[in-house]
Amino acid sequence: MDPANAILKRVEEKKKDYAAYGFEKLEMAALNTFFDLAQEYDGLENLYVVSVAVPRVFFGFRCSLYVLHPKSESIQWVADSHPSKKPRVPEVPPHIKIADAPYHHAEAYVLPIHGRKTPASNILFHGSTDIIGIFEVVQSDQLTEAQLFFLEKYVNRIGYNLYNKFLAEQNILHLKFINNLVADIEHNVIIPNIRYKYYFRKIRKFLSVNKEIESELESIIDRLKSQDPVLFAKVSEISERMIIINRAMFNDQEKIERHYNHTSLFLESLFRPDHFLFGEYILKKSPCRFWEDIVLPQLERYKDRFVQKGIMVSHIGKDDELWKGIKVRVDKGLLAQVVSNLFSNAVKYSQEVVDASGKKGKRVRCTISLTEDFFGRGHHGVRFSVFSSGPPIVPDDAAHLFEEGFRIAQSEGRQGMGHGLYFVKNVVEVHGGTVGYNPDELGNEFYFIVPA
Repeated sequence: MDPANAILKRVEEKKKDYAAYGFEKLEMAALNTFFDLAQEYDGLENLYVVSVAVPRVFFGFRCSLYVLHPKSESIQWVADSHPSKKPRVPEVPPHIKIADAPYHHAEAYVLPIHGRKTPASNILFHGSTDIIGIFEVVQSDQLTEAQLFFLEKYVNRIGYNLYNKFLAEQNILHLKFINNLVADIEHNVIIPNIRYKYYFRKIRKFLSVNKEIESELESIIDRLKSQDPVLFAKVSEISERMIIINRAMFNDQEKIERHYNHTSLFLESLFRPDHFLFGEYILKKSPCRFWEDIVLPQLERYKDRFVQKGIMVSHIGKDDELWKGIKVRVDKGLLAQVVSNLFSNAVKYSQEVVDASGKKGKRVRCTISLTEDFFGRGHHGVRFSVFSSGPPIVPDDAAHLFEEGFRIAQSEGRQGMGHGLYFVKNVVEVHGGTVGYNPDELGNEFYFIVPA
């Protein structure tokens, strides 16, 4: 059933319900007044007062309102319809307790206030019950069955509004925390991280000095060759060891600096304050070369991991010279992380297969091509794909690959939260592109297309 028809059906059902309720005009006016004032006043404190004031003004009821602490589930008094002139100690009477249904106690009629069942309930309320408050009416022995029934419906309306107010205030607290957290990350992580550039320059300078020392030492060793062969052999051995260590240090320094550059880029692009301010990815687009500036650096990062896993990597493009010169205008940091996610999955999920020639092995292939007019006449797209060998994903799982939190059955035992492909989809679609998956007899291909 489509949403419009479903809503129409519910309206018809509610029409019949209210006809069956048989509320008097005064009771309907009380409900309408509560709804009006619940919207008119902001904040929980005002809603507490409105909740007990309406029954007092319309029916002369003496009533009290209690709420449950979202985490501890302790009961707290919050409002009375007839507050004492003296400051009241907010003590909770022993007969006020959590119960699934209304109950009588002496002259009191006590009704549980139920919250709504939504995905946010698990975040807002940590307990096992959906009860968020308790409403008490004293001198209830004077009330008719119709009035008791009206109170149940009235308390349902309190529950709906209480839940929304709770959620709104919790959302505000969450937003404040997130904004403060982003500021903390920028102040305590991103800005200090820039300091590493200074240290990398110093290390590079020291390594360069070491190379100069190698040259000076080599000239000295040459003079020793004829003067003291034994000393020459010993110093030559020391020099060779030093050269090996220096070369290894140069290599590791380049890897660390490359990793630092990528990590800094990822931190800056992921923790950009605008993302949190607007609640979506805000792009900082700049022109760049798709292969050289985005794909190749990530391929270099994962090169060692591919080797460790015994994975053979190839990269091909339609008209090599053309795809090497393809330019895009994108958020470099975010799109680089998209490519990184696809390579990360390829490392984790590649499995050994036997190809048509009978060769066994794990294989990864990344491909770039220009798809003409993909986004309309004269608006071309850049298609990037990563193929990894292994059993193809079953169709039922393939239909959900890019959904948040989804993990395929084959992923059991491998680390992950089912977020990577969802991130890929989000970032690519914000760029105006699209993502996709193609099964193959020998593996799986994941791809995305963004405007060229």
